[in-house]
Amino acid sequence: MNHKRLVLISLMLGILSLPLFAGGQKEQGAPAGTSSGTVTVWHYFSVASQVQELKDLATLYNKSKPDVKVDYVFVPYDQLNNKIVAAAAASTGPDVVVYNGPNVGQFVDAKAIIDLSPYWNSYADKDLFVPAVIHSIGGKVYGVQGYVNLLGLWYNKDILDKLGLQPPKTIDELTADLAKIAAAGYKGITLTGKPNDQGEWQAYPWLSAYGWSYSDPSASAAQQAFGLVSSWAQKGYLSRIVVTWEQTEPFQAFTVGDVAFTENGNWQLGTAKANARFNYGVVPMPSGPQSAKVYLGGEAESIGAFSKNPALAWDYLKGSYFSKEGQLIAFRDVGSIPSRKDAASDPAIASDALLAPFAQEVQTVGAIYPPDAGPVTKVQNAQLVVGQQWSAIIAGQEDPAAAAQKTVSGVKAELGQ
Repeated sequence: MNHKRLVLISLMLGILSLPLFAGGQKEQGAPAGTSSGTVTVWHYFSVASQVQELKDLATLYNKSKPDVKVDYVFVPYDQLNNKIVAAAAASTGPDVVVYNGPNVGQFVDAKAIIDLSPYWNSYADKDLFVPAVIHSIGGKVYGVQGYVNLLGLWYNKDILDKLGLQPPKTIDELTADLAKIAAAGYKGITLTGKPNDQGEWQAYPWLSAYGWSYSDPSASAAQQAFGLVSSWAQKGYLSRIVVTWEQTEPFQAFTVGDVAFTENGNWQLGTAKANARFNYGVVPMPSGPQSAKVYLGGEAESIGAFSKNPALAWDYLKGSYFSKEGQLIAFRDVGSIPSRKDAASDPAIASDALLAPFAQEVQTVGAIYPPDAGPVTKVQNAQLVVGQQWSAIIAGQEDPAAAAQKTVSGVKAELGQ
């Protein structure tokens, strides 16, 4: 799976407005579904497993609606946003769009997707979804994630067993383990320290464990998190080279076999199975004074503003991405974690030692991505401030206290706080 789609935010996002309605239809109660017709779905999936997922979702839906044709239209990732916006400007477009979740604001601003609230509010299963997968603007629901991808703490079980260590539950336990691991001649932990959105994506669990939030940025929380990784780098537990690594490289280093821990996602399950020649496991991100929150990445699904049959489009979403069976298809085909509580507790996931920790995080500490702290473009800029200071700390270019002050002042400036 292409993990980069989990964290990329389009550079083309416009300043969000909050229109009363996006699209050309009047707001009303959810219309009744129909049993025939064509649903056109635009997406950017090209990997074989993702293409298979689309086919399986259509097959699932057609079991109950055999007379509905599901027409999938591939648009390259870097072209999808432009094409959606351009189509809406011409009063046309798909029935359903599957896209990088953080881009919902751009589509609302362009009036390219409709307000799903009439449908969502009458949806019997809506309470099974965790709030962090529901993308709302101005109190209206515009997109929902049918599955998610997120971070956990991977560990080399062979190393831990050799040293008599248990997988850590807290940051203090992890730091104590890292000291013993380094003394035994092993490498401690890998993650990404790049000064961009990927760095911020992986910095967020550590920051949030000390109480950091974008709505109320705390210098104390930032300083504690920065002090933590600064000490790891100084003691050699964390190599400073990670400031040049995206999320792929830390996991590649982990699969070599001489690294005890790596912060990475459920999308690495296939890589671990193919490349790791040792026993490994996953636990939720370690807690600090507070639970560590993790962003819920992945695609959102919306109905196009100029869908010729929005009721049928909604019926397709209910019968595919938003259904329990559909979310289990995404899990089986791609390895994505369900956003529904009942699907996440399915035995196929709950009994799997590698998947259960991710599913647990979704239900307990999952956080909406990007944070709901203002217009998306401004939040994006605030996140970049964090990513840059995160990288500077790991590189040894900044003092934790000074970096914390720069982070808070930069975030507040970007968000107008």
